[in-house]
Amino acid sequence: ALMARLADTAPDVTARADAAPDDVAAALGAADLAFAGGDADAALNRLLGTLTRTAGDEREQVRQRLLDYFELLGPDDARVPAARRQLARALF
Repeated sequence: ALMARLADTAPDVTARADAAPDDVAAALGAADLAFAGGDADAALNRLLGTLTRTAGDEREQVRQRLLDYFELLGPDDARVPAARRQLARALF
């Protein structure tokens, strides 16, 4: 799914996400680019930050993308438990 999303991602999406932090679509695209480029920390941090500024369907999109990343990283990745805690704090 990540590779399919990347095929539709504009090359300037990271600059757009940086310029407009509340643009959820840009944040999701920028996170995908970072994750695919090997910078999972940047992807997780971007989405966790975006999560705190969203509600409703947008929040659900960000939450689901984070869960996708957790699955891709695997349960043994040290970043997953910390990011899961941050996700839980942001949601509740």
